[in-house]
Amino acid sequence: MRHNLIIGIGLLVGSLMTGCAGPGERIDLKIPSPLADKTVPAIGSATIAIQPFEDERTDRLHLGTRYHLWGGESRFSYPSGTLGEATAKAFADFLKGKGWNATVAQGNEAAGSDITVTGKIVGLGVDAMSGIGQTTLNAKSRMVVQVKNHADGSQVRETLTSAGSNQVFWFDPEDAQELLNDLYSKNFEKFVTDTKLDGKILKLR
Repeated sequence: MRHNLIIGIGLLVGSLMTGCAGPGERIDLKIPSPLADKTVPAIGSATIAIQPFEDERTDRLHLGTRYHLWGGESRFSYPSGTLGEATAKAFADFLKGKGWNATVAQGNEAAGSDITVTGKIVGLGVDAMSGIGQTTLNAKSRMVVQVKNHADGSQVRETLTSAGSNQVFWFDPEDAQELLNDLYSKNFEKFVTDTKLDGKILKLR
């Protein structure tokens, strides 16, 4: 009985410490390349240049907030570089994993490509609310992708939105990272599902 009581007290104290530890700290989240098929046949010969996305979020310095149990906040942030560049790289890597001939291009570097892709990050963030014995995480993303086909001047525009949530006992930054990864994967997968390459032209299905 005493052993069970000690365990119960230990769990409660650990939960309280987790809920209030580290207010005000910065928690870095990365924008890795979402997983895609590693070995796939090339889809046509069209070259696709993806330019760094424009970051149109209201708060460009952070990627969300962790609210601690006893008050105080920690902020999720991107460690280095810009979110727009990281998003373009993640998008290019994802498309390459699907067999598309995609690269990241800056400015005039896109001039020699068959297709130029530009994008805007309208919203992106992960919030974590810690309570006694649990932390609830919610994440959402909204991107606008625009495609210009140089062969005929046609354009394709698509808005990509996704959301996710999770509830954990012990909060770990990896929980927020996994949700962020999932948002990117959902957005990019939707783009691939909704579009197709027809020779040198990318169009909606």
